[in-house]
Amino acid sequence: MGRKRVVPRIVYRHLGKEWCWGQATAYPKRPLIEIDPRLGAKRMLEVVCHEALHIALPHLTDHPPKSKEYKKGEAEVDRLGKILSDTLWKDGYRKVLLTKHQTPVLLSRHKVVRKKKKNKK
Repeated sequence: MGRKRVVPRIVYRHLGKEWCWGQATAYPKRPLIEIDPRLGAKRMLEVVCHEALHIALPHLTDHPPKSKEYKKGEAEVDRLGKILSDTLWKDGYRKVLLTKHQTPVLLSRHKVVRKKKKNKK
């Protein structure tokens, strides 16, 4: 019997302080991908692919951040992420909100927060 595949959790939160569009954290039991919700649809797809590749291929960027090996690995992840996202985009993959007023899940102080629904009277 094989290992159970670990699927990363994707959370949307403003990443202004981190100066990035997305970031991946490879926790052993449940990896986390954080995406800035202000991105456009195509850029968001590219960033999700890029961060998923960081989790799927950790050996590419398991080096000190300013080393040549890290920069080379980051360039490879970036190249593969763009190829993957362009392929998916050309095939028609888009982010679709399933309900009329659904918003992406936001992360606030390490807790998942869903926007409250307005009560109709």
